[in-house]
Amino acid sequence: MQLNEHTKLILGMPNFKCAPIAHRLVKLGHEIPPRSEDEQAYVINWMLELYEQYGKGWSEHAERVLAGEVES
Repeated sequence: MQLNEHTKLILGMPNFKCAPIAHRLVKLGHEIPPRSEDEQAYVINWMLELYEQYGKGWSEHAERVLAGEVES
């Protein structure tokens, strides 16, 4: 995987931005331990997987997942 604007955004995401995403994913059925480090790791991994699958459209897909429109 190359470092680019998308992967830099994902890999540089601080834990305080990951927490609300992790909490929403838990409500959607994901199993994430409640430690902030675990939440951050899970969210970053989830986003990287979306990037690998959807390329530049990863963030739009993530928004749709978080809105409950599609499954991840």
